[in-house]
Amino acid sequence: MAAAVAVPLSAINNELGGVLPPSALVQHSPRHGRSRGMSFKAKNGNRGRGYSVHEDRDVSIAKALMFVLKRTIKEDEVDEEDEEDHRLVADAEGWVGLDDVLEHEKLKSLEADLEDIQRVIANASKPRFHLRQTSKDKAEEPSSYTIRRIPTNRESIAAPIPIGDKLTLSTPDLPEFLVYETSYQRYPLILTTGTIARAPGGTAYLSFTPVTVSEDGAESRAPSQGEAAEVSIWIHLRSALEASPDLLFQRTEGGAIITSDEIPKGLWKKAVARRPDIGLLFEDGEVKKELPAGLRGKGKGKARKGKDGRGQGLKREGSEEESASGSAGEDEE
Repeated sequence: MAAAVAVPLSAINNELGGVLPPSALVQHSPRHGRSRGMSFKAKNGNRGRGYSVHEDRDVSIAKALMFVLKRTIKEDEVDEEDEEDHRLVADAEGWVGLDDVLEHEKLKSLEADLEDIQRVIANASKPRFHLRQTSKDKAEEPSSYTIRRIPTNRESIAAPIPIGDKLTLSTPDLPEFLVYETSYQRYPLILTTGTIARAPGGTAYLSFTPVTVSEDGAESRAPSQGEAAEVSIWIHLRSALEASPDLLFQRTEGGAIITSDEIPKGLWKKAVARRPDIGLLFEDGEVKKELPAGLRGKGKGKARKGKDGRGQGLKREGSEEESASGSAGEDEE
């Protein structure tokens, strides 16, 4: 058997362009002419996938910075009796002094400085932090800067939004109804628990579509904030406020009505399925009809395979034969 021959590193870098030659033990070249080993040289002089002490340190600094800023607390949350709380205090907008951040044990152990923070932020693949200069006198000093974390999309959704005053019985233009939209999958769970509540880890509020009723009985409904609902739960707002005056409903700038409170089944007026062949599910505290078994636990818009397994004749999951009104028509792919 042929002996393995060590190839000098200089030969790999200078003569072979960073690609290892075929193995002496396996007599064929790697697929696509590339080595299974690490490439030490990349195109245009850029570093390949090799190890870099400099970049590895920047990753550590970014992780430490995220750790510290995610655990900041607001000024009104400070507990003077908790001596073991090492979290930094941020202002109302989440800004923290950079000098305080660099003094935190996570950053101090890495000996990070202002230049490191500026480099990490500038070279990030996507923005994660905001750094701003608050004083022009000492541009080279960390004390002249504040920093905060950019919230993720999920956190942005859960963040408070501009809202108006609390809705009361004396509020002008009080909507007649509020409509909560949900799916065939979630409605049985809501009915079982007996309340409309926020999902764990979801948004910080429940959103309702307001419906006004004119003197001639015509309903005017604001545009839905999302997809058309599969099940709509109606709440008569005036009756709900009379029964539970502590309920906090507020109107957003977009016109929706939101609350962080739970809405028990006793305050529902009715629940109606989108499909007319199903219709009224619940009214005035009484279950009028159960959802068909084929719709329970099914999500929106999922395709159902045909007999040949190729998904022919795609329909919304659980839909039965089209009703006479044509409300349950097939969705073509």
